Parts: sequence; C-alpha cells; structure tokens
Amino acid sequence: MTKTVLMNNRFALVWLAFGLLAGLVIATTFGGSTSVGASDHTGVESVVVSPTEVDLEPGKSRSGSEVWIRGGGFTPGTEVLVLVEDGNGVLYDFTNPASSRRDGGGSVSPLVANDAGGWATNWRLGRFTRNNVGAEGMQTIWVVDMNWNNLATAPIAFCNHSGRAKALAAALEADPAAEVEIEVPTWCSK
Repeated sequence: MTKTVLMNNRFALVWLAFGLLAGLVIATTFGGSTSVGASDHTGVESVVVSPTEVDLEPGKSRSGSEVWIRGGGFTPGTEVLVLVEDGNGVLYDFTNPASSRRDGGGSVSPLVANDAGGWATNWRLGRFTRNNVGAEGMQTIWVVDMNWNNLATAPIAFCNHSGRAKALAAALEADPAAEVEIEVPTWCSK
C-alpha cells in the first residue's frame, strides 16, 4: 500500500513540474515586456507637435505654415514615418522622400531615431491646404515604423484663422458699426 502512494506522489510531482514549466513558457511567449521586440517598439515612445493648432488656410494653393514634430524614446536606428489624416480620410505621409518641402513635405527624410532615441522634423503644409485635401478639424499625427506598427500619436488642430479674420474684416468694412461675431470651432482658440 505504501508503494502505491509513493508512485502517485511521484506522478503528481512530475505533472506539477511539467505544469510549471508550461506556465513559464506561456508567460514568456505571451506576457507583456518592455524590452525591444521584433518591431523595435520600446513602449515608451512619445511625439510632440508644436504648435498644436495650425492655421490651415484652406483653398490656398501652397501654405507656408509649418509644424515641428519631435519624437523621443524610440529604439536607436528605427526609421519612422509621420502620418496625418487629410480631409478625405486618407493618410498623408509627409516624411515620404518624394514629397518636396514646397509641396508639403518634411524637412528630414528618411527620418531615423538617433543614438539617444530621438528625432525631429518640421512639416510645411504646402499643398495640404488645397481644396479637397486638408480640412479644418481635429486630427491625429501618427508615428509608425516601417512595418506600419503604431508607435506614438499626438493631436493637432487645423483651424482657419486667416479665413475667419478675412470674413470679420469684410463684415466690418461693409458695416463698421455692426457687431460681428464669427463662429469658431470648439477645437480652435478664439
């Protein structure tokens, strides 16, 4: 009788060891980690946009308005694309080397994180302001790696400040004594 109990205990210990080993393999495979993986994603990437509110000047053939975009916490050597959604819902890549600065490109291409994990570029809106391209509204700047993994995001507000200023000036010119109020979207400063 003692021999049977001993065999059952050994059998249970073998299964327990097997279960612990399997649990360790599963946790290592599917568990979260802050180390660099196949996509070079550290989990601490960030992006800052300045200014966060831009005069879009919709309808202008080319805008000289510029936005600075800075990133940090990236794996050194990681090449990134910086994207924004246009008025049609299409992602616009202004870090594309084919985009010229005059037509709405970034100042650095390719955009690669330095040894400290940082990078910076500025984006001249250029043709993004043309009719049926950019639109007034709240958008997101996406930073993705070359495998299209989303690494960081930041908000940006496109506002038609110059258009509202022209409308206000025209209304006051027509009737200088009038109290004119131009509606400003909630995402734009007044």
